[in-house]
Amino acid sequence: MNCPRDGSVLAQAHVLGIELDKCHACDGLWCDRGELERLRDAKLTEVEEAIERKYGSPKPLPGEVAGHMRCPRCGDARLLSYRYTYVSPVTVDRCERCHGIWLDKGELSAIVGEKKALDQAVEPGRLAAFLRAMGRLVSGDK
Repeated sequence: MNCPRDGSVLAQAHVLGIELDKCHACDGLWCDRGELERLRDAKLTEVEEAIERKYGSPKPLPGEVAGHMRCPRCGDARLLSYRYTYVSPVTVDRCERCHGIWLDKGELSAIVGEKKALDQAVEPGRLAAFLRAMGRLVSGDK
């Protein structure tokens, strides 16, 4: 499979028994349908950093991209922008056909971080603080 961002050949990376596909040129990750949710719910910390430490950054095999970003799994299906999180907005690219997700560098960490913050917010005594924080985000206050 090739990176939809720059065309480089994707390398396999394994996290918690999940086989991801990593671009060593741009550090993007491909998640097949359901894999992102499994990673998000696993409550990992510094997951992108752990992948980088384990798999490093070998020289990528070059490729090229023409036109819209295309699904590395389906080949001809387009990747469409999709807002995945709302508290700290993260927009990912999702295949219109297989619903796999392309994550640019930093997006997986942001998604996992938001999930962790939401989980902590629902602990007793933290829900009110979370709602106050949401109110500040909506009103633009810091």
